[in-house]
Formats: sequence, C-alpha cells, structure tokens
Amino acid sequence: MVGFKRGQGMKFKHKGMIWGVYVVPDYRGRGIAKELLQEVLRRGKDKQINLSVVTANKVAVGLYKILGFERYGTEKNALEYIGRGYDEEYMTYYLR
Repeated sequence: MVGFKRGQGMKFKHKGMIWGVYVVPDYRGRGIAKELLQEVLRRGKDKQINLSVVTANKVAVGLYKILGFERYGTEKNALEYIGRGYDEEYMTYYLR
C-alpha cells in the first residue's frame, strides 16, 4: 500500500505527498514497495513529491534514495512511541 495526496490550492498544486508505505511482513523483500513507489512516480504530474521516514528505518531510507529522493531536513524526536523518541528525515523527489 502507498498513500498519495496531491497538493491543494493554487500555491501547492505543483506537489504531492507520499504517506503510509506498507507491505505485509510475509511479502517484504520482494521489491513490492519499490514497484508501488515507481508507479506513483510514473503517474506523477506533480513537479515535486515529498515524504518523511523514521531515520531508524534504514531499509526505507535506502529505497527512497535509490529511487532519487533527496534529504532536505531532519526533525529530532518527531515521533514518540512508548516513551521513546524517533527522528524523521524529510525527503523530496523532483520530477525530471
């Protein structure tokens, strides 16, 4: 599953946002997430696509970099779960 939302309004319609990339554990490691993301990028009419990813998720960060996403910032302690903080990396993809 990959969630995608296009920007709304005159000043934001040039970009979109990817959220909620998920593959059921039994099917991970088969390239499914990569194929789903490539399809979003293929269909994209947006000039820019943004996403955020927990920095501890090295596999996802690596996949996004392979696909051409570039890091533009990090938010320290962006998420907190059961008393533990997690940093998020913000990434963007510019359609060529």
